[in-house]
Amino acid sequence: MSDNGFINEFYKLLNPADPWTGDEESLKALFEIKLQQYGLTMNQAEKLLSMQKRTLEGILDKSAKRIDVVSLLKLGQFLGLNTDALFKLYLKEASHDIVGELEDAKRKSFIVSNFDTKNLHKSGFIKSKTDFDEIEKRIVSYFGLNSIYEYGTKSYIPAFSRTKRSANVLMKEFWVRSAYSHFEKINNPNAFDREALVDLIPKIRPYTMNVESGLKIVSQALFNAGVTVIYQPHLPTTQVRGATFVINGKPSIVLTDLNQRYASIWFALMHELYHVLYDMEEIEKQVFHLTGEPDLFLLQEEQANDFSREYLFGRDKVKYIRPYIDSPVVVKEFAKKSQVDPSLVYTYYCYDMEADEKGSFWAKYHAYQPDVKRALRELNVNTFDKDSIDDTIKYLNDHVFNI
Repeated sequence: MSDNGFINEFYKLLNPADPWTGDEESLKALFEIKLQQYGLTMNQAEKLLSMQKRTLEGILDKSAKRIDVVSLLKLGQFLGLNTDALFKLYLKEASHDIVGELEDAKRKSFIVSNFDTKNLHKSGFIKSKTDFDEIEKRIVSYFGLNSIYEYGTKSYIPAFSRTKRSANVLMKEFWVRSAYSHFEKINNPNAFDREALVDLIPKIRPYTMNVESGLKIVSQALFNAGVTVIYQPHLPTTQVRGATFVINGKPSIVLTDLNQRYASIWFALMHELYHVLYDMEEIEKQVFHLTGEPDLFLLQEEQANDFSREYLFGRDKVKYIRPYIDSPVVVKEFAKKSQVDPSLVYTYYCYDMEADEKGSFWAKYHAYQPDVKRALRELNVNTFDKDSIDDTIKYLNDHVFNI
């Protein structure tokens, strides 16, 4: 017999031989009716069901702390109840302890099916992989939820597979829902002004020379043009380099620290601004676009990369500086003339040399890279370290957006 055939035969066994069609309030009341109907004594019923007196009374009197499912199913046959009716009647009378245990199991199952606890622990977001009460408390507090089941109820965030819940999908969804919640709560009061953004873009590059505050100043200017920019660290298994969201007709950008390079932060910002200028309508349909992750909608990634690269430090400039790359004085002066931080010169030199298969020079010029945390400090170094998204919003509103 095949597996399906066996299961079908088993299901047939669960159908009662003498179905009960009445409406009883308890298993015990129905049991008494069945004893009278069949003219049986309690002792005879115990033998019929092959159950000990203590086991049977434990179910009927609700005194048993634990019951085995086979005993309950046998009793259901005697009472003429199908499985659904049997469990409904049993649970209707179940003690608060049993109901509590079922609820506990449901909450834990929800957590393991919606969160990758292993990688959330690895990221430092949760302190334990197994203390589910603490995990639930941490998630609920962070997102400001009324219950853990509210996570994932925002159906307007699309595109996450419900059938292939891999670690990458779960972590990516967590990252997206966190970013979305930030933008939803910030709720930029400024209308998006595309012309203001177009006017602003040529003025951004010199701020790369201000490692400490450049990103903050640019973010403030973009905010006034209706473009909200936040920083959110990358999470294990994700490859998101940046992201653009469109919420209520307003574009919002997330910067990450995936590559831990100062130049990459600015590259990501200009890349996402290209999407705001030219792909906003398409992104609004999908709600968000993640740069670095596979994109089913085939946005203009190459054009966005070229736009960002040529704007910040183009290939001709790298070609010019190549003979002088080991002269810090010349590089510094050329960077100043090009209105960029010197680290961008070294970064794009290394990038082009590697792309031209002339070797890897990242380690050689690593010392010229500013600590990316210095640049991100004023944009809130790690939102996942905060107790709640509201804490981050308060910081951003008070110190960055001035609202």
